[in-house]
Amino acid sequence: MSEREPPPLKPNQLPPELAEFLKGQEYACLIWGTDQGSGFVAKAPAREIHSLQGNVPVRITHQLFQHSQAPVIRTLIRWYDRPQQPLALEAFINIDDQQQRADFLDLAQRPEFRFLFYDQNIRHRLSKLVRNPDPASITQIATTAAQLRAAIPDEQFNFDAAKAAIMEQTSL
Repeated sequence: MSEREPPPLKPNQLPPELAEFLKGQEYACLIWGTDQGSGFVAKAPAREIHSLQGNVPVRITHQLFQHSQAPVIRTLIRWYDRPQQPLALEAFINIDDQQQRADFLDLAQRPEFRFLFYDQNIRHRLSKLVRNPDPASITQIATTAAQLRAAIPDEQFNFDAAKAAIMEQTSL
């Protein structure tokens, strides 16, 4: 008996492992590689997603944190649907993970970022395209992060601990 390939996903349908991960999160955002290049997958309550429809100002910044256990790349996205209380999401990249590094670097090749929003039931609710504000900074951050990683001994490297420390130091 030959192994069959799984049926193709429907447009905007998430792979089962990603959908399963998102089920346990109220809010989430991550960079995900697709057949159309890397984009952002975000999960939020339906009421939050609904407020993002139409032309909503957004600010996207990529940050690199140097931590003794691992460099941490953080992408911060603020949707100014409600100027006094914008929807803020963050995505983290582990430069030591080849897939995450490739997905992050692919963003530098995109003139626009694709955002796919899913609600609490993991239903696709909204897609948005946002101009890539600074493609060159993505490559520069990834290169610097790789250099920082090279200086950390393998036995000391712990991305999860470094990410947790950065999350404690920063706020949305």
